[in-house]
Amino acid sequence: MELRQLERFLAVVDRGSLAEAARQVGLTQQAVSASIAALEKELEARLFDRAPGGVTRLTDAGHALVPHARAQLAADQRARRDISNLASARSGTVTLGIGETFAEDIVARAVSAILTERPDLRVNLVQGYSEQLMARLYAGEFDFLAAGVSNMTLPAGFEARVIYSARDIVACRAAHPAAQLASPTLADLQGYPWLVPYSRPSDVDVITEAFVARGLAPPTRFIGTDAYRVGMRLLASNDLLIMTSPALLANRLVRESYGIHVLPVDSPGVTRHASLVASSERPLSPAADTLYAAIVAAAADDGAVQRPPAVRQA
Repeated sequence: MELRQLERFLAVVDRGSLAEAARQVGLTQQAVSASIAALEKELEARLFDRAPGGVTRLTDAGHALVPHARAQLAADQRARRDISNLASARSGTVTLGIGETFAEDIVARAVSAILTERPDLRVNLVQGYSEQLMARLYAGEFDFLAAGVSNMTLPAGFEARVIYSARDIVACRAAHPAAQLASPTLADLQGYPWLVPYSRPSDVDVITEAFVARGLAPPTRFIGTDAYRVGMRLLASNDLLIMTSPALLANRLVRESYGIHVLPVDSPGVTRHASLVASSERPLSPAADTLYAAIVAAAADDGAVQRPPAVRQA
């Protein structure tokens, strides 16, 4: 299998049709079709079922090939990048995946620090949900990942270093009735709806159990959202409550721009951890290792961050 064949195969997978794939790779539809046909002949398996209108659907063989194709293309990109980075550890490209709940200010401070020292370094930051980013990390699309994961969730060949540990806080908009109280308790929060980031069912259970344990009527209204900005706007314009990691509200500008108030109440939440995840079998490139170390240093400067032992092999 040639890399260009795999590239065209994935273009059809991602775009859903030969015509759209041809436009993406800059070839004619006939050239893409011929490339797919050659790949199917080599593998002795049909990869797509053609549907009316030029739309393609993956066969079982096609589904099986997708992760291998992505891994091969990612490996080729890594090889080219790592070789180019050998010329100078002060240049190169780093691609980092960032989970939605990760402390963005920590990453921002780290990137600012290394770009000051290494102006030729190119940093690509890709933010998304941890589960989706993990799959892309396994496929080799990222140098490493910063997200809320633990070693228990990782397959063989990957390790995590916990750099952020903090107990959840409770917050609301500044105009919320609870925000006007000097020392609010959970009893004062009865009857208000709760916003649940990323629609986590476990958060609903934690909040409910905290009220019940104190002999209080548990909340009955929960609003789940996977959209951070939408959630913040809902919180800023309604009498909602949120239980979340302080990392999500660590940036003072974020709190002020949305008018969010942290309640001095004993949180019913849990302690959450954020980690840097990297391959334990493939060393980071010099450029990626620089960013990795900068994030660890920035996290160590944060008051809510613990300094645990490293688990990643250099």
